[in-house]
Amino acid sequence: MRFAAVALLVVLSACSGGSGEPEKAATTAPPSAGAPTNPPPTGTPAPEALSRFRCEPDGTGTYTATGALKNRSKAIVTFQVTVNVGVPGAAAQPAMTKQLPKIGAGDSVTFELTKVPVADPSGACHVQVVTTK
Repeated sequence: MRFAAVALLVVLSACSGGSGEPEKAATTAPPSAGAPTNPPPTGTPAPEALSRFRCEPDGTGTYTATGALKNRSKAIVTFQVTVNVGVPGAAAQPAMTKQLPKIGAGDSVTFELTKVPVADPSGACHVQVVTTK
C-alpha cells in the first residue's frame, strides 16, 4: 500500500503546476577560467518507464530502492533515476542518483540503490526518472 501512495504522490507531483524544470541549486560564482565544470545532466521526465518501484527501510532505517525501467522509445536511451526520503517542497535535500546507460529500444533494465539518503524520516520515498542525452 505504501508503494501505491508513493507512486500516486510522484504522479501527482509531476502533474502539479510548475515549469516541469528541475529545481536549480542556489546560484554560485562561476568557476574560474579553465576550471573543469560538471553540470548535472538534463533530461526529459520519463515516469511511464518506471515499474515495480519499491523503497523500504531495513531494520536500522537505511532505505533501499529497487525497480524496473522500460525503454518505450524507438531509440537507445540513458535513464537517470534519483531517489530520496524527505518531505516534498522542502529546501534542497540529499538524494542518490544512478545512471543506466544505453538501454536499447523496447528493452528493460532493473536497478537498485542502497543507502538512500534520508533528509526527513517522517517523509516518504520519492523517485524521479529522466532520460538523458
